[in-house]
Amino acid sequence: MADVYPVVVGTDGSAHAAVAEAAAAADAQRRGLPLRLVYSFAPLYGFAGLDPTPPENVLEACQEIIDREIEGLREHYPDLEISGEVLVQDPAVALVKETESADILYVGARGLGAIRRFLLGSVSNKVAAYGKCPVVVVRHAPVNTHGPVVVGMDPDDGSPAAVDFAYRQARARGVALRVIQARQHAAANVNRVPEGALREAIRSGVAGLESSGKEAFDNFDADYPDVHATLDVVSGHAVDALLAASEDASLLVVGNHGRNALAMLGSVSSGVLHGGAAVVAVVPAE
Repeated sequence: MADVYPVVVGTDGSAHAAVAEAAAAADAQRRGLPLRLVYSFAPLYGFAGLDPTPPENVLEACQEIIDREIEGLREHYPDLEISGEVLVQDPAVALVKETESADILYVGARGLGAIRRFLLGSVSNKVAAYGKCPVVVVRHAPVNTHGPVVVGMDPDDGSPAAVDFAYRQARARGVALRVIQARQHAAANVNRVPEGALREAIRSGVAGLESSGKEAFDNFDADYPDVHATLDVVSGHAVDALLAASEDASLLVVGNHGRNALAMLGSVSSGVLHGGAAVVAVVPAE
């Protein structure tokens, strides 16, 4: 029998986590996957002379939270296989570790301060940057739960992992898919460039990107004939285009193209995550 990878969600019993749990449970139910809740409690490394292991009563309290959350989810999803575990580990480290054996991981967004709408908590930011599987950051429930899935297609490489993930999510949700390819900078303002070799080079480059993007879209579309998908080529910055498209979306998908020695998020994925979108999936490149 093939391995079954679970839908994993980080929880701490908070309202932020509850929204992520609901999204994760719905996804697991749609796709027939088990759901795993993880509550990670950081060791007390910062206190000299103290045993870093949390006291037993603290662990019991964490387990009670897990049990309560599972009980609540089973009321809405009685046929869903649900499990939970308390881990003594830094939450970000624990959840990144979970991505190694998860189909997908959900985490709530917890911003701090007066402008918290535009900020992510450190845990969600780190997990999205370092995750080995798609990581869905849930800020709040989408305005339209039956809205389309929106995905950004990189003009250079076509974002194959992100686009494929978006098609599969749209199919599972029974909704349409919008593929957004944004043109920006000089390429988006070619008419402002004086006539000459530079203008022609830009125009030729734009045409080439649009052609390769259309070809990549057509190939995906042929693989998913049951998904109604459209390709929108728009002028402007990718972050602005994706955030605008996400206002009526049930899910916004971006690829993480910023991987380097520090595994930081790329500019588009980071901009989208911090821009206030309701539910954002960050898909690592294959």
